[in-house]
Amino acid sequence: MTNFFIVPNEVFDLNLKPQQFAVLCYILKCCDESSTCYPSIHTIAEACAISDNTVRESIKFLCKRKIITKSGGFTVGKYGKIQSSSYLFSINPNFYDEGFGRDNLVEYYKNEDSATS
Repeated sequence: MTNFFIVPNEVFDLNLKPQQFAVLCYILKCCDESSTCYPSIHTIAEACAISDNTVRESIKFLCKRKIITKSGGFTVGKYGKIQSSSYLFSINPNFYDEGFGRDNLVEYYKNEDSATS
């Protein structure tokens, strides 16, 4: 186990708001070798010193930009009862392979944003 994690330099070219950057960094910090993690919204909020709603909005934005993916939220417990559970967050592998490796990263995301608007 290490006391640090790596944030690629190109993250600074993504024009993220500070709270979006903090949420992305916290998710990167929590991810294992398979680039997945499952912190709760409230845990992320406490670690980043922001509100739960701000975390939700930041996650929605990061998902829209295809930087992370989110799944889960509910699980079927014993006897078929639906229970809430942590989300499973994954760093999009294409983002690492294509996004951070691109020379025109900023232009790529500007084009993606204008296409989805």
